Amino acid sequence: MPRYIPLEAQPRDETKSPRALRRDGVVPGVLYGRRFEPTKLQFRERVVARVAGQAGFSQFVEVAIDGGERHDALFREIQRDPVTGRILHIDLYRVLADEKLRSTVPLLVIGEAPAVEEGGGVLVQQLDHIDVECFPRDLPESIEVDISHLVDMPSHIAVSDLIVPEGVDVLTDEEAVVVQVSVPRAAAEEEIEAVGEAAEEAAEAEAEAEEGTSGEGAES
Repeated sequence: MPRYIPLEAQPRDETKSPRALRRDGVVPGVLYGRRFEPTKLQFRERVVARVAGQAGFSQFVEVAIDGGERHDALFREIQRDPVTGRILHIDLYRVLADEKLRSTVPLLVIGEAPAVEEGGGVLVQQLDHIDVECFPRDLPESIEVDISHLVDMPSHIAVSDLIVPEGVDVLTDEEAVVVQVSVPRAAAEEEIEAVGEAAEEAAEAEAEAEEGTSGEGAES
């Protein structure tokens, strides 16, 4: 069963503007969902910042309105000040146990890649989350990406290679690359230079051979 983080909320004070609420250390927000009338709420800034940091977009919260009415929900949107990073507004999506939902799940890289540790390759993570659809009870907090299988260079792990819990449908393109090990730029440049030199030497040898053949023909 998924873990629920409690989040205290109060009905929105409609006599104050969102800016006035934020000056008082309060974050405006809305709770909405299917078969549910959107409800304007407000939260203590310090509380919602802590809970948002813990839950992200893939862990459930239990919204308690004035300590009474409770709703299971997921963070759908967190608006932040681009300069200070403070939370300006939040959207919470109410979930129902008998209804599938769409969400994002973070990807957690584990292990060590032999191609990096022993081969000197460069590990690049292309995706840090995937989109999924499932019932609330099946939503994982994260999905592990085991890079210990990356032995060769170059090599990669695609979305289709991930081990996903039963009951979870992946919506992200299965061919999308999650992590990859690339040849270091310096080594790649050396390899290209070596190939170029080999090609040049081969061309020179071929030219000399043709010149010799032409000379023999002229003498005869």
